[in-house]
Amino acid sequence: MKTKLILFFTLISFGCIQSQEINCVATQQELAELVEAQNFKEASIKMKSLLSKCPTKDENLYLLGAKVIQNEIDLATNDDKEKAIKELIALYDKHDEYFPNNASNNLINKATIYYEYGMGTDEETFKLFDKAFAKDKFQFVNSLSLYTYFKLFNENYKSREDSSFDQMLDKYGQVISVIEKNKTLSANNAIEFENVRISVNSMVKNYLTVENLTDYAERNLKQNKDNAVWLSSTVDLMMEKCSDKAIFGQVAYYLHTIQPSSKSAYALGAFNLKNNNREKAVEYLKQAAELASDKQEKAKIYATNASILFGFDKKLAKESALLAIQNDVTNGENYLFLANLYSSAAQECGTTPIEQKAVYYLANKYAQKASEVQPSLKPASNALSDQYKKFAFTDKEKEQIKKSNNKITIDCWINETVEF
Repeated sequence: MKTKLILFFTLISFGCIQSQEINCVATQQELAELVEAQNFKEASIKMKSLLSKCPTKDENLYLLGAKVIQNEIDLATNDDKEKAIKELIALYDKHDEYFPNNASNNLINKATIYYEYGMGTDEETFKLFDKAFAKDKFQFVNSLSLYTYFKLFNENYKSREDSSFDQMLDKYGQVISVIEKNKTLSANNAIEFENVRISVNSMVKNYLTVENLTDYAERNLKQNKDNAVWLSSTVDLMMEKCSDKAIFGQVAYYLHTIQPSSKSAYALGAFNLKNNNREKAVEYLKQAAELASDKQEKAKIYATNASILFGFDKKLAKESALLAIQNDVTNGENYLFLANLYSSAAQECGTTPIEQKAVYYLANKYAQKASEVQPSLKPASNALSDQYKKFAFTDKEKEQIKKSNNKITIDCWINETVEF
């Protein structure tokens, strides 16, 4: 009899357990629908059941759960908010425990919560950010998180007696590389991360003297000449203030040797330009434009090249300006450049008064085109046009042009036929 009773209660218990099992896939689908409908009260019940019964089934559970708990945090009173925040932190920990290769950046998420809600000391928050940065600095895709991390790093740096200047520059260079990468992702990112750059620069401006930067590079180049990461960040560090220095040229050269890119070529172009080696500057800037993947970046580099070439090779200046336009048709400045370039060559390329006026006619077409593609340039465009109108054809000259089938051929580097 006793044996039968034990068996009976065992079967009852087993039945209860079975009745508590849930369909993980179906229940998670229900959770997703509840979250989408913003029915967070019922979603919370589903989420807790899934976390208890199906913690390893589907990683999306933790992403949905974060939305549910974040809603609870947003609505909670001061007394309940801390409890909800701790639940969210525990959720991040479980996510990392069961899905260690997830791409949710939970260390950064936790550090951000610590900072926003004052859940830990600045030291604890900094350590979380620092651990995430050491793991993969490019996971910092949120501008506020990156700014907060460097702010805390700077405070930590200033408070420690054993801090070294090299540590500061290394970290700053790495943060700048993260900013540069994020700026390429979207227009919004470019604005947000440029603001981070401005803020970060204001924190370190007293450290970034020409003397400090050149000394840093000279002391560390030998052991880092094959380290592309260090070379790249050091180029970023020195570009603004030290691009004329010999050590900058060496850093850029080593970077271009082991990892040629638009950035390394541009750095060498800038170095040679600052040291009056215009031919080499043009050569490297041309490489930089060709290696650039972004069309607007290409356009900017070609425009820079055109401005350098203006004074000593107008044919190549024209080619570079046209390449700038080809890559960014919305920038009217390039048309204004061509207008000025052509008008500067009226005497050089026009062998007769009519040919000279034809050059001004071409220049005027470019000036007007500038305001067409970029209306804000209309005042500058009209000012140039007013200058060129002084060289309008006379009635007698118009008659001569008609006799030439309404065409004027201009040789020289312009090498164009103007049709009327």
